[in-house]
Amino acid sequence: MKIDMVMPQMGESITEATIIKWLKQPGEKVQKDEVILEISTDKVDSEIPSPATGILAEVLFKEQDVVPVKQKIAVIDTEASAGASVSAPVKEAAKPVAPPRMEVLTPPASVSATPQTNGNGHQSSDKFYSPLVKTLADKHGISLAELDAVHGSGAGGRITKEDFNLYLDSRGASSAASMSTAGSISGSVPMHSAPTQSYQAPEAVRSAPAPRIEVRQDSSASNTDGNKIVVMDNMRQAIAEHMVMSKRTSPHVYSVQEVDVTNISKWRSAKQKEFLDKEGVKLSFTPFFLEAAVRGLVKFPEINASVDGKKIILKKNINLGCAVALPNKGLIVPVIKRAEEKNLVGIARSLNELADKARNKKLSPDDVQGGTFTVTNPGVFGTIIGYPIINQPQVAILSLGAIKKRPVVIDDMIAIRDVCYLTLSYDHRIVDGGLGGGYLAFVREYLENWDMNRTLY
Repeated sequence: MKIDMVMPQMGESITEATIIKWLKQPGEKVQKDEVILEISTDKVDSEIPSPATGILAEVLFKEQDVVPVKQKIAVIDTEASAGASVSAPVKEAAKPVAPPRMEVLTPPASVSATPQTNGNGHQSSDKFYSPLVKTLADKHGISLAELDAVHGSGAGGRITKEDFNLYLDSRGASSAASMSTAGSISGSVPMHSAPTQSYQAPEAVRSAPAPRIEVRQDSSASNTDGNKIVVMDNMRQAIAEHMVMSKRTSPHVYSVQEVDVTNISKWRSAKQKEFLDKEGVKLSFTPFFLEAAVRGLVKFPEINASVDGKKIILKKNINLGCAVALPNKGLIVPVIKRAEEKNLVGIARSLNELADKARNKKLSPDDVQGGTFTVTNPGVFGTIIGYPIINQPQVAILSLGAIKKRPVVIDDMIAIRDVCYLTLSYDHRIVDGGLGGGYLAFVREYLENWDMNRTLY
């Protein structure tokens, strides 16, 4: 039997990935779960294991090809014997089916259109460039000297895909402006001295994630009001599509509760040193809310669910998605699997591990799949109340507001307490106000009635 291996989707907003390295070649034997290639995306780098034991019969893309998610990339022959030789070669002419930008600008006259390389793309520079950036540079005729001048916002000045696209947009606007000065612009579409290259995607690709469409700034508009047009990158387009789909699918209802977390704040301060000594990191407030959210889902399993037509699927396990903001903008939602089996320390460990992997682009495909409920924490940015959009196909998402000291009336007396607001967004198809409000009330009471005598371990 032959099994198709596809490019995994490393998060809802990931639409493509670059093949960094094949660790196995056609004809070689592979074991199930053995790593056979490495990939890189805007958000994570990951090692991809074989889905089965057998022979790597066929490889459909070369190293540094950019491939859409869910695209077939290799074939595993599970019936081939261990000593069999499979002669299927790597397809040298395999075309990356990730659609490129719809127009390719010719470089300004002052910049060479031929990349300066040493035979290995942009390897001769002292700066490090990811395979994706090098592929984009080759595609758009960006020379080594020009690429070296691009400002990078990533770690150590590394150029991200977003940095490259922003530079490409400004480069195109500069070129259009100079052509306008020479009287070469007619209407609102820039005209170039060289023919514009166009691209017609093959039929198999037309259902793939939408390509970036070049939207150029009209030079007259730039001169009059100074507006800047920035094109969405693929990640932002995918996030936009997913969010619009969620609002179109689920009638959103929002409930908000005010929560007094003074006891948790005091208990956390008392246990901070012990936790830091044993775990090597500080104990944040987030794991407390995650534990409360999980205990609430155990009591209200109808919220740990999804909808399939007219069917409600109640999930066996609580796989808790935790939104993590990325350094180069955007976010990803790694998942704490079987969270109902973890205590506060276990949840904190899982959260720290996943957040660290997310920020260092080390998440595996399994780390971002299978979520049944999501918690997002805009409070870390000072947000008081948020109204998040449900992460489909889930039916609810909990938002954590910033913790602030406020005057609160207790027994007809005013006291200063640590207070925050929790928002539950839920799908009104299956979650009514009573169920949503009951869940949120349980979470509030769980947090407010924190046992001050509880041990950390």
